[in-house]
Amino acid sequence: MRHRLHRRLPPLALRQGPRLVAGALALGLAGCGSSASTTPTATASASPSSAAAVNMALLAHLDLTALNQAGSGQARDVEEAGSATTTSTTAAVSGAGNWGYTTAGGRRFALTGISTGLSIVEVTDPAKPRNVALIAGPDSQWREVRTYGNHVYVTTEAAWGLDIVSMEDPDHPRKVQTWSKTFRSAHSLWIDQERGLLFANGTNGRAGGMRVLDVGQDPEDPAEVGAFTDYYVHDSYTRGNVLFASAINDGFEAILDDSDPSRIHEVTHWLTGGRFTHNSWLTRDGRYLFTTDERMGMPIEGWDITNPLSPRKVSQFIANPNSIAHNVLIDGDRLLLSHYTEGVYLLDVKNPEQPRVMGSYDTYPGPSGGFNGVWGAYIFPASNLIVASDISGGLFVIAYTGP
Repeated sequence: MRHRLHRRLPPLALRQGPRLVAGALALGLAGCGSSASTTPTATASASPSSAAAVNMALLAHLDLTALNQAGSGQARDVEEAGSATTTSTTAAVSGAGNWGYTTAGGRRFALTGISTGLSIVEVTDPAKPRNVALIAGPDSQWREVRTYGNHVYVTTEAAWGLDIVSMEDPDHPRKVQTWSKTFRSAHSLWIDQERGLLFANGTNGRAGGMRVLDVGQDPEDPAEVGAFTDYYVHDSYTRGNVLFASAINDGFEAILDDSDPSRIHEVTHWLTGGRFTHNSWLTRDGRYLFTTDERMGMPIEGWDITNPLSPRKVSQFIANPNSIAHNVLIDGDRLLLSHYTEGVYLLDVKNPEQPRVMGSYDTYPGPSGGFNGVWGAYIFPASNLIVASDISGGLFVIAYTGP
């Protein structure tokens, strides 16, 4: 997505010797890696032709009109927040980021950010999605979603705050509050599941900084426990006590030491190929990192970070040089790529130095290029079920059908 520019600040100098830093990072990275009603409020609709699919099948499609409905679980409800534009004045609806949530009993839900709020759709029976709720919010084309335990966290670029939604009763999601104690907008989120830390990236009024909230102690009313404001962090990813920061405006991927969230500091950084570093994700063995640059024709890149102070590029992939690769995430040995106008791609990264296409599904019927098509894609862990949010097309529920 397009981004606001933020003031560039110099990175911190290395604070430790190269051998000591590399050893510490290597240690930090090594060890990590009831039935519902099936009555749908919207079902599969017209979709791109099967020629747009390789080893993937469309199970259901909910357009933006369907996602913008309240659903069976909760009436639409918008609280006033200063001058923020609310859904009552929204002229058109668009799709943004998405994520997934699985209950302890195995029920699955697609959590899709749309310009009017958070759409919650049950996909336990993926061919019969059930529109559960719309948690309405201020009008914004940017909305990102992450989960921790039974709670959903939603951020937006609007001057609003962080919406916290309880999924303890998944049939009746409950908005707990809009948290805005130290920031009122953020571009994206990452949550460290092991330590219960939420990283709000690109927050307002802090030189584009990253704020850290402790959601482990109190997921419904977290306290801020740290910040990193040296430069604009667009997206982040953690493993152990190491944080990977994608500094889009500076064009580099940074490795930060976040062992003490109140004293996060940079260890090193390096430029990515497109100089517009958008997001990143580690392979499960912690040896390789994949990065994206949100620019036309720029591939995703695989980096060997065995020596974190001297990353080595080992692979790259782009489906179409006349398009933009957006976000990557990794489940096991599979890399899921949201690829804007090219749709969704699933890559085998068992050998990260030779990624192999497993399957793809194109949600967007228009021409390649530009900020259209798939914004976000999520694969339910250890499954073949994918949910993808299309900016103009809504929610696509897709199955990987290949070997």
